[in-house]
Amino acid sequence: MQAAARVGPRHVVELLVLSLLWGAAYLFTRSAVPDFGPVTLIAVRMGIAALLLLPVLAHRGGLPLLRRHAGLFALQGTAFTALSFVLIAWSALTLSAGLTAILNATAPMFGAVVAWAWLGERIGPWRMAGLAVGMAGVTILVWGKASLRLDADSLAVTVAVLCGLGSSVVWGMAANFSRVKMAGIDPLALTVGTMLAASIALTPFAIAEWQGVWAAPRSGMPGLRAWLEAAFLGVASSGLGMLMYFRLLREVGTVPTMSVTFLNPLVAIVSGALYLGEAITLQTLLGCAVVLAGTALSAGLIRPAAGAPRGGAGPRR
Repeated sequence: MQAAARVGPRHVVELLVLSLLWGAAYLFTRSAVPDFGPVTLIAVRMGIAALLLLPVLAHRGGLPLLRRHAGLFALQGTAFTALSFVLIAWSALTLSAGLTAILNATAPMFGAVVAWAWLGERIGPWRMAGLAVGMAGVTILVWGKASLRLDADSLAVTVAVLCGLGSSVVWGMAANFSRVKMAGIDPLALTVGTMLAASIALTPFAIAEWQGVWAAPRSGMPGLRAWLEAAFLGVASSGLGMLMYFRLLREVGTVPTMSVTFLNPLVAIVSGALYLGEAITLQTLLGCAVVLAGTALSAGLIRPAAGAPRGGAGPRR
């Protein structure tokens, strides 16, 4: 990769806008998922984003790439992208937007573990310390909330936390799979292909969810507010956000762009309080700080010797 250009004022503004788009994704997922259901919401979101970016890819002459790499896109879209986003949406059924965002910020930590187990990358003492610190932050966040008790409330929170962490594990696997198998593929084609595959794969499950195969059947269509929130997720968070993300990667490099990972939870916490009236507690703020510190260490953003981070999962949403 070529040396990254200096981060200018325009880049700072774009990074802040991207953090707002992706941080707000947790907020609108939390608000819209009860009306749609986790699978249906993500199918709609992925479909909107794919249809939005498909003309852009066609204009750039990238449609042949969709056919050439159809198998890889299908695997990435179904096994990783669809599963990861559905787990996040399932988590958002129970947890606040801020807590869901913080759990998802652990993705670079799990990316480092996957890179060690799969690619044989050395983690090192600093990054190992980051993993320990990050999991300590997760423990702080869920202390007194999740448990193994069999009452419905405790069990729901425990499952939601596991779904949130599971999404980060899947995304850590996806990041390393993309890095190994799809390193030379145009990023826009990769985004369109995986989102299109995810929406197609989720459609039959969305229909089953809507008809009440594993939950209560939907009594009616989502309201206008829920549709506007789903449209924001597809158009702004996934569509426009991914275009901005790839442009920033090209212009300023990986490390500055990864700073969005650390802004997303803060945006989600504040916007959740303003839009949904979610409480901001000292426990949440402390857990958030510890998780982000662990993520920075495990991703290689904080270490004694200079160098680009490896094996992590970049920011998303």
